[in-house]
Amino acid sequence: MTLQLIGALLTVLVPSWIGFQIAARYARRPAELRAAQNGLAVLVTEVEYGATPLPDALRSAARAAGATVGAMLVDAAHRLEEGGGVTPGEALTAAVAAHRDATCLTPADLEILLALAPVLGASDRRDQVRHLRLAMDRLAAAEAVAADERRRYERMYRYVGVLSGLALVLILI
Repeated sequence: MTLQLIGALLTVLVPSWIGFQIAARYARRPAELRAAQNGLAVLVTEVEYGATPLPDALRSAARAAGATVGAMLVDAAHRLEEGGGVTPGEALTAAVAAHRDATCLTPADLEILLALAPVLGASDRRDQVRHLRLAMDRLAAAEAVAADERRRYERMYRYVGVLSGLALVLILI
């Protein structure tokens, strides 16, 4: 009897945990998109007014961008400082690829950041600011979509996880 109870409990807990993990990704994505916008806003300020060296500007942006997106920006700054003929675009591309799995951002969200790679540090100040602001606008639109998806799917995945576990227990009993 106790073994059956433990098995039933595990049968409910595992799908519930999976459902809560999927729901958590829906909850974190809008926050990460907002954090990326904050980081790019700081980067705009650093490029437009500060004339700060790019690695330092990326570190300042990382502080405003939070943990996951900030780690990407710090990684890009570190890659730039290592030297070896790495361009800012290559550093950003490599950093996004390295941290892709640690974020809840979709490939479309990451493409917005990757679109900055050819321009970052390779054009004049005004052109970089224009591209950074465009990326911020695109991230804001993606955040609105992500917030809508969160409202629609977050609770659903939690319920589906718990209810599928309960259904499995009923089927197996």
